[in-house]
Amino acid sequence: MDANDHRYVIAELDALGQQVACMVRRFEAAGVAAIMKDDYVALHALEHRIMEMRLAHVRAIDAQ
Repeated sequence: MDANDHRYVIAELDALGQQVACMVRRFEAAGVAAIMKDDYVALHALEHRIMEMRLAHVRAIDAQ
């Protein structure tokens, strides 16, 4: 992958991260975070995974 490919993936990960963050806020606003705890925890795990993947692509650009 070249730097432009990495930047594209970073942008897609940013968009996905925003969608997941929005879903987390919706869970909290609706008061279902405790009721749907497994799903709520999974959303946070997905946020973490997205951040790790994003960081890997940023580091790949820096290494080039």
